[in-house]
Amino acid sequence: MVLPIIKWAGGKRQLLPELIKRLPLKFGKYYEPFFGGGALFFFLQPKQATLNDTNSQLINIYTQIKNSHTKIINILEKTQNGYNLLEDDTKQTKYYLSKRNEFNKCITENILTVESASLFIFLNKAGYNGLYRVNKKGLFNVPSAHRKTLKIFDTENILAVSQALQKRTVKCVDFEEACSDIEPSDFVFFDSPYYNAFDTYQSGGFSECDHIRLAKLFKKLSDKGVYCLETNSNCEFIKKLYKSFNIDIVPVKRMINCDSAKRTGNEVIITNFK
Repeated sequence: MVLPIIKWAGGKRQLLPELIKRLPLKFGKYYEPFFGGGALFFFLQPKQATLNDTNSQLINIYTQIKNSHTKIINILEKTQNGYNLLEDDTKQTKYYLSKRNEFNKCITENILTVESASLFIFLNKAGYNGLYRVNKKGLFNVPSAHRKTLKIFDTENILAVSQALQKRTVKCVDFEEACSDIEPSDFVFFDSPYYNAFDTYQSGGFSECDHIRLAKLFKKLSDKGVYCLETNSNCEFIKKLYKSFNIDIVPVKRMINCDSAKRTGNEVIITNFK
């Protein structure tokens, strides 16, 4: 089984059984306009797929693993050893912060390389609770998790992820553009930032207007004969937007939330097919 490379806010590993139960029996090409950690894609591994996210540093991870997995593994091994050999917490924290500064330079200067992808993976594993959070300037500001020993990668899984991404299209565009060439009987999984939820994984967030725009696209694709499945917040605003479609309320665990009291709740799964 191929596992997601990174932990991501709103990741769907916990919800996979519910999603799998609701998949269309047969479909053409697979689309995922809000790719994130990609749990559903890596489970399904469809032969034809378009994978997209507007976070350029996130998409760079997949691009680099797809094309340069050996370099990624070598850099991650060096970074992991550099951290673990320090042993002292003060030195490890300083090491973490130096890598965070390097990554923020990549964000500021839009540097998309194998090195910046490796920095992202390291910070995701070494940072507090696996968060990806940015400040108002768009800079990554998650503190160290203060782990004594890190294991930030699995060689076999990186190879499996690289293989899964071969001959698949990887994009970094707006979600509407990502669906511009979709055809009837194709399948699209929408996993946008949730309404009224933690959405600072990227500067600018996902606004109420964006949710309305997404709902319009959902209807447009439905009218075209595209299979659509969406996950979102269990709230009246969302249920009203999708009132003409199938809405199921399901319990979830949100393992990335720093407040353990808020790690359980309900979400909705929306489909335009039975």
